[in-house]
Amino acid sequence: MLIMRLKENTDLIEFIKTVKKCRQDVFFRTAEGDCLNLRSMLSQYLFSVMTGNKELLQNGKIECQEAADYQMLEAYLRV
Repeated sequence: MLIMRLKENTDLIEFIKTVKKCRQDVFFRTAEGDCLNLRSMLSQYLFSVMTGNKELLQNGKIECQEAADYQMLEAYLRV
């Protein structure tokens, strides 16, 4: 499982739309260890609330269960 971070100034609405197209689950993990499954509507809501805290978004990690999903999300991710 690769671990990537969101690029700065990512269009989060487009990112979530792309996450919905992924084959497997995509997770956002905060530096504190909280984990959101971004294919869940509740988690998407919580993730959208985080947009007010840029540091939290930049320090969090994106994890995909399937390698092919990283390719779908590559426009939004950085190492």
